Parts: sequence; C-alpha cells; structure tokens
Amino acid sequence: MRVEIDRGTRGSSVGARRSGLTTLEFAGCFTAVLGGAWIGALYLGINVQHLAHSALQQAHLLERVPVEWRPEGPNVVTREQLVATLRTELGSLRTEIEALRNKDKSAGGAEPTSDAAAEGRDKTRAYWRRLNEIALGEDDLQQDAETAIDNSNAPKVFAIKARVSRFAAKGVEAVPSEGVDESVVKFGRQLAVWYSRGDELYERAVQVWETPSGSQNRAQLTDEWKRAELQHRHEARLLRERAAVLRASISRQLGEEFPDFAKPTAPVAPVPPVETNAKAG
Repeated sequence: MRVEIDRGTRGSSVGARRSGLTTLEFAGCFTAVLGGAWIGALYLGINVQHLAHSALQQAHLLERVPVEWRPEGPNVVTREQLVATLRTELGSLRTEIEALRNKDKSAGGAEPTSDAAAEGRDKTRAYWRRLNEIALGEDDLQQDAETAIDNSNAPKVFAIKARVSRFAAKGVEAVPSEGVDESVVKFGRQLAVWYSRGDELYERAVQVWETPSGSQNRAQLTDEWKRAELQHRHEARLLRERAAVLRASISRQLGEEFPDFAKPTAPVAPVPPVETNAKAG
C-alpha cells in the first residue's frame, strides 16, 4: 500500500513540474516573437504604435484601453487643415516670387554710374573709334596706291605704301590712351607694331625692285620678302581675330555695342619687272 501511494504522489509531482515548464517556454517564445517583430518593424521603418492603434480601432477595442496606455495614432489631417496649409504655402510662394522680381528689377535697372566709370567708358569708346578711323583710312590709301602700280612706277608705289603704314603707326601711337581700358590700349599697341612692320616690309619691296633683275642678290631678296610677307599676312589674320574677341568683350563690359573693327589689309607682293606695263596684284 505504501509503495503505491508513493508512486502516485511522485507521478503527480512530475506532471505538475512538466506543466509549469511548458507554460514558461511558451511565454518565452511568445516574448521572443513579439520582440523580433518589434525590431523588424523598426528596421523596416514601420511605426508599431500607429499599427497597434489602427488594429485596436478597427477591432473597436480602442475605447476600452485606458488613455494613458493607448498607442500613439497617426496624425490625421482634416480637409480644412489641408486647405489652410496649402493657402499658407501659396502665400509664402507668392511672397518669395515677388521678392525675386523686385530683386531682378533692382539688379537689372541701370545703377548710377560713377563719374570715373563714365569717363573711362567715354575714353575707351573714343579710343576704339579713333583706331577704327585710322585703320579704315590706311586701308583706303593702300588700295588707292595699289590701283596705280605697274612696272614703271612699282618702286615709287611701294615707297608710298611704306609711308602710309608709317603714318598709320604714328597715328595709333598719338591717340590719347589715359583712362582707356587696358585691353583696348594693348590692342592699339599691337596694331601700331603691325603697321610699323608693314612699313619695313614695303621698304624691302622697294629694294627688291631696285635690284637688277637676274642677279643672285635679287632672287635672295625676293625669297626673304616673300617669307616676311607671309608672316605679315598671318599677323593680320590674328589681329582680326583679336579685334573681334575684344569688341565683344568690351561691349559686354561697358554695356553698349562697339562697332566692328576695320580689317587690316595684307601687303601686295612685288611683281617681277616685265617689258609690258602690267598691274601688280
């Protein structure tokens, strides 16, 4: 009898212990699942409180939860609140746009120009126009001289062309440059140098014509002159390009359109003497 009672008692005790362990394991697993779901929701950017609030609200259980324990719900914006927000934003945008317009008008308007700046602009304009007049005058004289050249007067014509180039160089150097934009003055100096080289080039052409034909010295002078003439033409092209770039730059800088610059004229090559009177080209 005692043995049977002891076995019954032991069986009940073991069963109770097994029941208690099973409940603890279940609670631990449930807690782990909830914790994992919570961490996963945070990782995915899901607002758990908003989700719990929506679930309780759909189950009609939200009112039964004490206020201090209720999860935070999503911010629900009413139509009236949305309209008011949009109106405020629209007013802010209009204010900013109006401020930009006023700023553009004030920036685009002609600001008062100082006396020094106005004087510099006037002097630069006058200097540029004077260079243009000298270049156009030199070009006209050179072309007039070329129309009269032939075998009988070629040395005299090239001597005149040299004088024209020399006169143009001195004319550029005589233009007042005080207060003129430095880039324009620099171009004027380059133009004067180009005219001076034209003077030298035409003087060498006179020597070519005055040297007896058929001599070795005549051939050598002619070859040297052709190389110098080719270099002078190349410099003329560079001057035209610099003048175009400078005109655009100074027009933007001073706020007015400057006239196009006259193109420098390339020299005429000396023509070998022939028996008939032929024009040099």
